Amino acid sequence: MILIIAEKPNVARKIAGALAEGRPVKKSLFGVPYYELFRDGKKLIVAPAVGHLYGLAPKQDFFGYPIFDIEWVPVYIAEKGKEYAKDYIKLLSILAKRVKEFVVACDYDTEGEVIGYTALKYACDVDPRRAKRMKFSALTKRDLVKAWYNLEPTINFGMANAGIARHVLDWYWGVNLSRALTHAIKKASGKWIVLSTGRVQGPTLKFLVEREREIQNFVPKPYWVIKLILEKNGQKFTANYEKDKVWNENEAKRIVLEAKKGPVRVADIEVKRQKRNPPVPFDLGTLQREAYSAFGFSPKKTLDLAQSLYEKGFSSYPRTESQKLPKNLNFRYIIQSLAKMPQYRPYAHVLLGMPELKPVEGKKEDPAHPAIYPTGEVPRPGDLTKDEEKLYDMIVRRFLALFMEPAVRESVKVTIKAGPHKFILSGGRTVKEGWLAVYGKYVKFEEVTLPTFLVGERVKVLQIKREKKKTKPPARYSPAAVIKKMEDLGLGTKATRAQILETLYQRGYIEGKKSIKVTPLGMKVIETLEKYVPEIISVELTREFEKKMELIMQGKLTKEEVIEEAKQKLTKILEEFKKKELEIGTELAKIVVGEDKVEKPLVVGKCPKCGGDLIVKYNKKTGKRFIGCSNWPKCDVTYPILQKGEIIPTGRTCCNGAPIVIIKDGKERRVICLDMNCKGWEGI
Repeated sequence: MILIIAEKPNVARKIAGALAEGRPVKKSLFGVPYYELFRDGKKLIVAPAVGHLYGLAPKQDFFGYPIFDIEWVPVYIAEKGKEYAKDYIKLLSILAKRVKEFVVACDYDTEGEVIGYTALKYACDVDPRRAKRMKFSALTKRDLVKAWYNLEPTINFGMANAGIARHVLDWYWGVNLSRALTHAIKKASGKWIVLSTGRVQGPTLKFLVEREREIQNFVPKPYWVIKLILEKNGQKFTANYEKDKVWNENEAKRIVLEAKKGPVRVADIEVKRQKRNPPVPFDLGTLQREAYSAFGFSPKKTLDLAQSLYEKGFSSYPRTESQKLPKNLNFRYIIQSLAKMPQYRPYAHVLLGMPELKPVEGKKEDPAHPAIYPTGEVPRPGDLTKDEEKLYDMIVRRFLALFMEPAVRESVKVTIKAGPHKFILSGGRTVKEGWLAVYGKYVKFEEVTLPTFLVGERVKVLQIKREKKKTKPPARYSPAAVIKKMEDLGLGTKATRAQILETLYQRGYIEGKKSIKVTPLGMKVIETLEKYVPEIISVELTREFEKKMELIMQGKLTKEEVIEEAKQKLTKILEEFKKKELEIGTELAKIVVGEDKVEKPLVVGKCPKCGGDLIVKYNKKTGKRFIGCSNWPKCDVTYPILQKGEIIPTGRTCCNGAPIVIIKDGKERRVICLDMNCKGWEGI
């Protein structure tokens, strides 16, 4: 028997249905469905994971930092709210004992490889090297059967190792830095308030803050635009002065006066025709940007919808950076299938009449998956939600456009001379639709058809005027623009960028769904980290490790090398953080606690062991107070203290350099030495 591990239950159902000779037998254990079937005389069991079944967690119950001693544990232990994964792990564990062979059929990317690797190693208790790999980019029967008969001999260990390294690095950065921020606020204010940052989250927030500062520091500058309003054939047209902006008001006045004196005639006419080639196939980033522009979908929503279309079998795998289609893809079959839908039939029939189907392609490639394309599976009424229908329509129309002829646009530039000054009247129209016939609803071309002008003809001027304007600050990023900026900077991956943006919203660091504004909390976090430990939010450092994870995938570096280097780098960063923990905490506490509530820790004296400050601290579990050295954990000097009463330092010391303090509780005052072994410790 062979066990095939799918990434999700609905994908398991698709695989079972595609590979079964006849109908697969659906069974259930612990409420989790799995399938038994036969193919070529072999019995197959198709069982699902439910995304990641295992996550990283510390080996010891320790809330301090840094912490690097971590291990893979069931995801319901690593994260709250994942109890449902327990039954999937139990199912795989039981099924693994019944079979001799294993095949991983998770999504073919780094995350899918990590899901398969950890499921094999921990749930099935088998060496991942024993498993073969189904590799596919679409969940159609023909794609899945083809993948079955062309099994890879092993999982892709380059992708698995890169994915494992990414999980470890993200855990190291996210958990340690978040703990550091939380401890810093506690040290400054005595309150446990959780703040977070991460390896990609911090640098992403940084460039959003930089834009926010540009906007805040922007000083508007006045300028003038000059327009000539004319009439031709009963229509009004506006010609703009040849310079976009005139920075001096007196100069603008002079130009208007001189232009009004005339004469006003057509000086030149320039007509150009330009081919506009079809757009290239969708990679995920481009799909997210176009879906935002057309429908206002957030990048995360677009990814979720595209993933759903993939799992339903209607489009190919969405997490791709490729702008190229598979060479062996049966274009004619897909277009014939799309022709069954009335809205695409006219365009499909045009393409099917062509002697050759050759799509336009872009430059970007992805070794794991091709560009996004419709599979040719035709949705039935009710198969898709309204939002899925919108995205599917965009994917289909983009695909059909790839094979169509270029569009032809005509631009007209009429130069009008008014006295010594030139004004430009512009027009543009589509003279041949080409691919715009199918995809034009998602492309914005302004159609301005001008009447016929002749060089030298007099122009009927209605008005020549100047308008005062002010320069505007740079626009805030839209969600789609953030994804593009992350892509340009090399932050995150095609699969993680949308989630990073969502996390920034969840943390309260940014707000605004269309125009992203950084909140005061987000501004303060970056301002503080820039001031004290700028490497935490370094774009360059994050990009450097992204490149190294690519090298792991290529087999040029080991995951152990990269993880160790990251550990050493982060250790240095956290050492620097600890030195400035109180200052960082004080800055952050002003915004998260309130400036009027931030109190510096009470210093009762100097540490007799290292010379640091002895301050009042609180046990995170019990909430009880004690006196400890500010240089902890390097210095472990602590003293117990009475839990009631105000602590008043005296500036005096007693046994072994221990401070003498006054405990004031109502009218009662007690003078004590902090050293509990002091024989005369009360009433000194």
